Amino acid sequence: MESTRLRRAVNNGLWAFAITLIVASSWGFWRTLPSVQHTLREFAAAQHHLNQLESALVQMERCLLGLAHADSPKVRYVGYDPEHLQANLTLAYREADAAVHTLLAELSGVHDLAFQEQLIRLELEWAQTRSRLAEYLTTAKPVQISLSALRTFSFRGQDTLGEAIHGFKRAYQEQVEREIRGGLHALIGSVAGLWMGFGIIIGLMWGRWARPVRWLRRALTQSTLEPVAPPPLRGTEWEPLYQKLAFQERRLREVELFMRDLAMGRTPEPIAPTDPTDALARSSGWLLKRFDELRSQRREAV
Repeated sequence: MESTRLRRAVNNGLWAFAITLIVASSWGFWRTLPSVQHTLREFAAAQHHLNQLESALVQMERCLLGLAHADSPKVRYVGYDPEHLQANLTLAYREADAAVHTLLAELSGVHDLAFQEQLIRLELEWAQTRSRLAEYLTTAKPVQISLSALRTFSFRGQDTLGEAIHGFKRAYQEQVEREIRGGLHALIGSVAGLWMGFGIIIGLMWGRWARPVRWLRRALTQSTLEPVAPPPLRGTEWEPLYQKLAFQERRLREVELFMRDLAMGRTPEPIAPTDPTDALARSSGWLLKRFDELRSQRREAV
């Protein structure tokens, strides 16, 4: 009895643990998956803006190089006049400025210290670049360009904008890799929890229904059923069924012996009743009484 109670308590505890594990793992999975997807979308958008920034900076550098040699006949021969170069420089400058402001607005919420340092460095380098070009971009005479404006991308003695972009990309990639790695670990843990929970439930269902059915089928193939249920069936809902089958088999053997004695002309003992309302025992008593009456009538007739 104690072992049966202990087994039921263990099974109930395993059911509760498995259900809790499945619920918690499902919640963790659907909570982490959108975060990972958001990080990937944010990374793709940042890469797009970085590509726009680098492309605009290359165009700006080419325009400055053309303006530095604006007096060269070869430059004018291919159509790079100062007005055209200034227009392209202004357009590229606006694209680069928009890309920088978009990056600052979208990624300012990242709290990693190394990433914030690179983000501030990028902002400062772009501010210096913008200050060098501001005077020239506002002038109406494209030929009058200062030496500091021409040397915007080759200013010595300080960090360049290209190095700032490179450092920013490296820090951002490391930050994204950490977030993705953490998200993947959380997803793998959630999936493992789901598999474990479903595995426990399948094991409990196997132990509660499939395994006892196999034992019951094995017991039914035996010539005689034991009066006591096998250990795997004890304490389960299959034990009463087994006991009922064993009882019906014993009663069937008693009926078989009773009918065999009658067929051989012997007077058998009436079938012992199992309870006061046992119909089989009453029927055997009536049958014996009728058998004795017929035997007496036959003797009187002889």
